[in-house]
Amino acid sequence: MKKIPAKFGSHVNYKLIKKNLKNIVYNSLSFEECDSNWKKLIQDFNLENNDWLSSLWSCRHKWMPVYVKDKFWAGMSTSQRSESMNAFFDGYVHSKTTLKQFVEQYDNALKSKIEKENNSDFASFNSIIPVISGHPIEKQFQSVYTNKIFKLFQDEIRSLMFCNTSFVKQEGSIILYEVVEIVLGKEGETPKNIPLLVQYNEVDCELKCLCRLFEFRGILCRHMLSVLIKTNATRVPEKYILERWRKDIKRRYQGITNIYDDSYFHEEERQRYNNLQPLIQEVHHLGSTNDESFSILMSILKDAKQRLMDSNSVDSIDGDHDSNTIHVESRIESKEFHTPLKVRARGRPPTKRKQSKVEQIVKKVAAKSRNQAKDVRGGGKEQEDLSNVGQCSRFC
Repeated sequence: MKKIPAKFGSHVNYKLIKKNLKNIVYNSLSFEECDSNWKKLIQDFNLENNDWLSSLWSCRHKWMPVYVKDKFWAGMSTSQRSESMNAFFDGYVHSKTTLKQFVEQYDNALKSKIEKENNSDFASFNSIIPVISGHPIEKQFQSVYTNKIFKLFQDEIRSLMFCNTSFVKQEGSIILYEVVEIVLGKEGETPKNIPLLVQYNEVDCELKCLCRLFEFRGILCRHMLSVLIKTNATRVPEKYILERWRKDIKRRYQGITNIYDDSYFHEEERQRYNNLQPLIQEVHHLGSTNDESFSILMSILKDAKQRLMDSNSVDSIDGDHDSNTIHVESRIESKEFHTPLKVRARGRPPTKRKQSKVEQIVKKVAAKSRNQAKDVRGGGKEQEDLSNVGQCSRFC
């Protein structure tokens, strides 16, 4: 979309084309709506021979939001990879950064990112964002979501005031609802009523909305929440709470050793994790060979899980007497980066390079002109000296 001014800036109907094209790309709710509006745009402005639009249309399944919203992208856009990479180095590198400085600043940027993640995890565990509605569903998400994701979820809660839900029809256990959302426009524009259909399965408690926000971002949309509230639901099934947004579980990548963690406890925990990992993978392989091995392994793992949970609960009641011990041992070693050694390049040195005839002639002419300039300056100085001598002789 950033190329629209360059492609249609000289067109008579540039503003209309830009407005309609952005509306098709960002506001289409279904494949049929997108296809029909695109064809209408091409016909209204006679753009059948535009190669740029033709190339975009041929690969629309790879970039148009309406075609990719049914896949989970955690809300990321197509250009977010480069944008996030640039934001990662903001304040650390610039266009004149040397290779040595880049290595040092990359180290600092990575350390800063890990510290921010640790601070965010600490804030999610030790602070609670107050609810705005008091509904049991919001309280459920408040207890499991990280603070950042819970704020996004609260944006959907606030938008419930603009949603009006009505019953459409029922086919077996599937109920179809229509949620009319009032979208406020800019100053001077009239609000728009956008109807969206939501399917609700009473038996399995499954919901599917036409906006597909949950499929794309992993967060329940305002339309699905509106249907749940209308059906007097007080809890949301666990399948609608993604593990990547939860604060009460430990991520697998956190078991990977990094050079910035100066905690002795974390170092010991990661060492135990690394020792268990090969054994667990081998057990997984043996347990998946046949049904009998699978049943044996499942029974053993369930028993081991229960014993570990009982053991952890006892430890939490008794208290950890070493919890106040502070380990000051640091695992971070100071790093010193040096400028790379200069290595002679291959080939003839530039000063001894064989010159062409033209270069030799130009060099001679330049040297001759410099010599003539020196002679002129030298002659003027000699005449000045002679005149000074003449004046002295007259006084003498």
